[in-house]
Amino acid sequence: MSLCDGALAATHLPLLIAENAAGSRVLQAHVARNNSEFALLQDGSPVLAIFHGPHAYISPSWYPSKISTQGKAVQTWNYVAVHVHGTLTTHTDPAWLLEHLRCQTERYEHNRPDPWSITDAPSDYIEMMLKNIVGLEITAQRIEGKEKLSQNRSAADQQGVIESLRDTKDSVFQTALNSEVARRMVEKRSTCL
Repeated sequence: MSLCDGALAATHLPLLIAENAAGSRVLQAHVARNNSEFALLQDGSPVLAIFHGPHAYISPSWYPSKISTQGKAVQTWNYVAVHVHGTLTTHTDPAWLLEHLRCQTERYEHNRPDPWSITDAPSDYIEMMLKNIVGLEITAQRIEGKEKLSQNRSAADQQGVIESLRDTKDSVFQTALNSEVARRMVEKRSTCL
């Protein structure tokens, strides 16, 4: 996400953790030059990268305290996220872009039975494609971990949420997220004892 001329812009990109020329850890990505947000991305711009962890809807019916409070409970959302606030640097050097693409390709292709490699494409084609992208590098200024895991609720209500998350059958994807939220709630409770 970037703020430029008072306008917020957001784009969804796979970000890699890398080491820059100065030896600092940074986040790297690339964007097509014809992407409408590219015009807003200037060196030194403040940016925010958001990484979503597991998240799940929490029903007030899962709280045992709902009975004793005469229904004074509302639904909520449990989540884990990381926000990286930083500054942006753009890269157009073909060598930088090629190395970034090589790292990104290896990151996402390494587990495939027949992984694709940059060298599988003709070099003149890759050279042409490099002219159509811009590399992005975020230098972190501040990193915030955020989690809402019913820590504001009683132990009994937390246990009700954990059990209900484990028992709720949604889509396969959401069921996996529910299970992970429940696991993290158990883990957080055990570290707070």
